[in-house]
Amino acid sequence: MKIIITEKIHQSGIEFLKEQFDVTEMYDPGKERLLEVIKDYDAIIQRASIDLDKEMIDAATNLKVIGMAGVGLNNIDVAYAKSKGIPVFNVPDGSTNAVAELTFSLLLNVARKITPANDFVKGGGWNKHLFPGSELKNKTIGTIGFGRIGKRVGKIADAFDMNVIAYDPYIDPKDVAHMNVRLVSFEKLLTEADIISIHCPITEETHHLIAEGEFQLMKDGAILLNMGRGGIVSEKAAIEALKSKKLKAYAMDVVENEPYTGGTYQSELLNLDNVVITPHIGAGTEEAQEYIAKTVTKKVASYLLGEGVFN
Repeated sequence: MKIIITEKIHQSGIEFLKEQFDVTEMYDPGKERLLEVIKDYDAIIQRASIDLDKEMIDAATNLKVIGMAGVGLNNIDVAYAKSKGIPVFNVPDGSTNAVAELTFSLLLNVARKITPANDFVKGGGWNKHLFPGSELKNKTIGTIGFGRIGKRVGKIADAFDMNVIAYDPYIDPKDVAHMNVRLVSFEKLLTEADIISIHCPITEETHHLIAEGEFQLMKDGAILLNMGRGGIVSEKAAIEALKSKKLKAYAMDVVENEPYTGGTYQSELLNLDNVVITPHIGAGTEEAQEYIAKTVTKKVASYLLGEGVFN
């Protein structure tokens, strides 16, 4: 059986598949090229570079299984694949710790003004009074979304002696009763939190969940972290909140249009000193990538070989 991998995954996963299958590594082939060749494959393993939409799935006449080497499934038409009898496997817990640790890396960066201080020193300056920061202790952090990553962020925040609140309409309070967290309404989170950290997927409900009205509800000088998807925050509204100092800082690992192309609003974000942007590297640790690759390839291989189906 033949498997195509359309985006680089950890080598351990590739080697595992090559022991049992005919594997083609065709990284970033583009939609037209993939439409031409996908009919030849029994399985596809990808990340987020190409949309597996209805057209692509219809062209994949021999496809038996789809593997997503990551968490998000927003670029795969899962319902249509299911209707065609094609299961889709991902790795829901693959990046939990990696994203949570990056969240705090970015938070500490903007709270202590590490990037501008670093740039200042490398530019030949030295003045320890120019970069007054803020401590995290006793601050209230509010997480929008309290799934695997949100819970991990809450646990780390607790270790920093922070007050943790969370908004997640899908969480049963009984499931977090053992944690040091207070579940609140969306509006209450916006008004109470000193730091707001986003850990939810992009859907019709969450698109521009944070826009002009939501920024107005926030505390003056709040810090916003977006570790979910770029479209959850209106970048136009974020820029205005940053320029007016309503928002003290904005750190993000995602932007509205990826890969980053620098449109009108995006390029203006790049010019603001109180903004830190990373290029969607949340899952980009050696440990996470190895775990994700080994897990998704095992799921795909087991299904193709009839050894059982993983959740």
